[in-house]
Amino acid sequence: MWGGYKLDRWSVRVGKLIAFVIIVGFSVAATIFFQKVFQSLLELEGIGEPLLWRVVGMTLTTVFAMLIVSNLITGIATLYKSNEIIFMMTRPIPVRKIFLNQFSDNLAYSSWSLAVLGVPLIIAWGTTFDVNPLWVIGAILLGLWPMIVISAIIGTVGLMGLIYIARKTSSSVAMGVVLLLVAGAIALTALNRNRQFIVEGAARTSTIERYVSGLSRDGGVPLMPSTWLTTAMKSVSRGDPNRAIFLLGLLTVTSIVWLRWIGLFAGMYYYESWTSFGEIIGQKERGEPPHLANKFQNGLFPNPAGAMLRKDLLQFLRSPSQWAQFMILIAFLIIYLLNLIYVSSRFNFEAPYWKTLVLFLNFSFTGFILATLSVRFVFPLVSLEGKGYWVVKAAPVTTRMLFIEKFALAFIVFMGLCELIVYISSHVLHVRGAMMVLMTTGTFLMGATLTGLAIGMGAIFPDFKEESPMRIASTPGGVLTVVISLIYVGIMVAVMAWPARGYFLYLLGRSPFPLDRVLTSLAAILVINCLALLIPIRAGFRAMAERDI
Repeated sequence: MWGGYKLDRWSVRVGKLIAFVIIVGFSVAATIFFQKVFQSLLELEGIGEPLLWRVVGMTLTTVFAMLIVSNLITGIATLYKSNEIIFMMTRPIPVRKIFLNQFSDNLAYSSWSLAVLGVPLIIAWGTTFDVNPLWVIGAILLGLWPMIVISAIIGTVGLMGLIYIARKTSSSVAMGVVLLLVAGAIALTALNRNRQFIVEGAARTSTIERYVSGLSRDGGVPLMPSTWLTTAMKSVSRGDPNRAIFLLGLLTVTSIVWLRWIGLFAGMYYYESWTSFGEIIGQKERGEPPHLANKFQNGLFPNPAGAMLRKDLLQFLRSPSQWAQFMILIAFLIIYLLNLIYVSSRFNFEAPYWKTLVLFLNFSFTGFILATLSVRFVFPLVSLEGKGYWVVKAAPVTTRMLFIEKFALAFIVFMGLCELIVYISSHVLHVRGAMMVLMTTGTFLMGATLTGLAIGMGAIFPDFKEESPMRIASTPGGVLTVVISLIYVGIMVAVMAWPARGYFLYLLGRSPFPLDRVLTSLAAILVINCLALLIPIRAGFRAMAERDI
């Protein structure tokens, strides 16, 4: 890492320093946010503290599950497609050491962002309950860090298992296994619900008592590391340090033993798995027509834009790390919609206050999904042209056409998903008329702006040497794009919420129609979106036009 830093240009070093400052700032803000949430929950007499621990457990369990998925997807590029492995395999280095080197690399790239979320959670817990700082440090080093290592081991073993299945059978069978697991997760989420708390929009006293009683019991799966960490934190808060020491020690020892086991396992099977992966991606599809180039000559769109569009689609489909992560995000969206549909069927959202609150929470969620998708999939599009970018520059393709093609591809795909979310959620919440138009229009503007922002920033901060989209998105330019995108989404939600509140007061007969708010908000929305869209696009276009081949 130090050698890579010494080889960087000064501009790249400054970018990394800015990214570090942004990450620290985000961590501080997240800590303050968790503190406010915990303090608000503790103010709820009787139900507050049990509900707090249930929230902590659910958060850590979600982080643990996402770390497993992230390590599995990122491992495709880091453990199997990295050019460093080819170089190291030709040197007198034990295979086990090569694996552990790439495993550490994969662990860093796939886990740092979620670790940044876990550390503020633990610090906020310590400050809220006035815990000794040594316990906070111990929970991070002996609890959170071993949990991250265990999730990385599970994800890596799962990836090696999928490659083994694909080698013995076919890639289609391995893909079927993944789809089956995703479908099982969705079904489990849909079925595993508390069906007693809310009944036909009203909470009965007996059901509330049963719900509080259930919260007081230790929740979670007993064999999950996230449950161990949550129970250890709860034990410290309740004055039971012996149990906390046992659970943190159990986490630490488990991570060390599992790391030792996977090192021994990789020493025997990693090389075989690596060569099998090369054979799998080198296999030709049966019945492939001899003139594949003809596919790029005929299509719906005229060339060369049509050829570039089909090339990007094929590149996406042939990159397992790309479509696998996209599929996981789709699964999360389905789970979210299932939860929203379920809650709406058990709770009355006709009240204007609850309808407005849930509607804008849903709008915020859609914006954050758009920001995530744009940074993860749109920001690397320019960089993924790679070392062959000179071919694009030498071809009869203008920089403007390159921008338009990549913008159109990302915008159509992601907007289709997010508009579908808005439509289903609005239908579930019984939103009609002006609010439906407001949400749909706002989502459309956010989609266009975030896509253009990611394309422009990706052109300003390209990395043509890197082949992994995950690494490209983790560069200083990617981190800066994340921050700008989230700030933009927050501003959009606030600006649109201002006239919406006045509109609902008008429906209740408490105030006149908020025409001044509507006109002011429309003007602000237009100005914000024009600035956030045009400035990055123009700067990125100029950077690419002036860039030497």
